[in-house]
Amino acid sequence: MVISSGCALCVCKLYSLMGDRRHWSPEPNGAVLDERSPSSTIASEYWQRAEEATQGIISQVQPTIVSEERRKAVIDYVQRLIRNYLGCEVFPFGSVPLKTYLPDGDIDLTAFGGLNVEEALANDVCSVLEREDQNRAAEFVVKDAQLIRAEVLNLTI
Repeated sequence: MVISSGCALCVCKLYSLMGDRRHWSPEPNGAVLDERSPSSTIASEYWQRAEEATQGIISQVQPTIVSEERRKAVIDYVQRLIRNYLGCEVFPFGSVPLKTYLPDGDIDLTAFGGLNVEEALANDVCSVLEREDQNRAAEFVVKDAQLIRAEVLNLTI
């Protein structure tokens, strides 16, 4: 899991999240086969085979209900932690809300906080996660919380 705040990142591992691959239950992703051949040089039977092979691959890497629920539980957990301790809001971004993550993919979160300076917010978030590492009754096991000083570029269009 990565939580970013302007100029620093707080990285930690939350266990009980991975293992999504054990319960694969392929579900239709809504793809529709078009009977028209995109190219007159390729027979429709070959396109049909290619579509079936593609569907097989997608069914193995697309998010499952289990992985969706686990990621939502982790996000809710971190949001509650940060909100309760720091009064900040935490939002997911990247592959999780887009549902394009891989089975062992991480969760990208960003924290926004009132009067906290970016560097102080990153330190505070990391401290909260380090404290949670010691909490034996925690909902998830938090490990290896570390602050990585890195510039996170903002793109304005």
